[in-house]
Amino acid sequence: MKHIFAIALIFLCSLASAEEQLINLPIDGRPNDHIPILQNKKTSDAINLILIPGGNAGTGEIKNGIPSSQNFLVRSRGHFDAAGFNTYVLFRAKSVAANAMATSYRNNKEHMREIQSLIKHITSNNSGSIWLVGTSMGTISATSAVLQLANSNIKGLVLTASILNTAPGNLASQSIQEIKLPVLMIHHEADACFACVPAEAKALFVNFRNSQNKDFKMFGGGGPVSGDPCNNQHWHGFIGIESQVTSHITRWIKEQI
Repeated sequence: MKHIFAIALIFLCSLASAEEQLINLPIDGRPNDHIPILQNKKTSDAINLILIPGGNAGTGEIKNGIPSSQNFLVRSRGHFDAAGFNTYVLFRAKSVAANAMATSYRNNKEHMREIQSLIKHITSNNSGSIWLVGTSMGTISATSAVLQLANSNIKGLVLTASILNTAPGNLASQSIQEIKLPVLMIHHEADACFACVPAEAKALFVNFRNSQNKDFKMFGGGGPVSGDPCNNQHWHGFIGIESQVTSHITRWIKEQI
């Protein structure tokens, strides 16, 4: 009996891993370009999460066909998959330089074209709602998309470790008071990144005054931390509390449906 169970478990694990694949998604209007997308589609009617990493949004080394990036959302994607969501990690487009992802490019119409191309891909294959989940510099991308992409089927916005000042396109410089969709904002109380001061996150959140439903959650704990306070292995990347943060996100999104 144990032998049969072990075989079944191996089969299920193999099936789960086979669902995840890295694709090169064509970009509308840019015939010689593509976006690497790590997708894991469960069912055609499941909720779809577009996960937008921070930093330079690179894949890292590709190992056995899977990106090795340790960005918070990339390394935590399994928690969203386990909760039954379809996930799509949006990496940096082929034609875009790494350093461009830390500039105003995340507000640029060409970056919006990339996000819109992914939304088109999702809606052509799925009937479930689409939610944008950004972390760090990815919060600029996600917020810009909600504001710029009209009639895009986006149903809500989740912002983790938001960029609040300094960086071009930061949330404080965007017209977030115009956002009417549900918004969840998550921060770490010990975030030591200069552009993500916890107190400023709380103060900024009130500007989502026209959001239909909104929630702010400050997490603590985790660790051990290492490296640059603005990188993914520090409090800024919710190191050590990935499951708690993702559980809060999945629960909140399901409550909005």
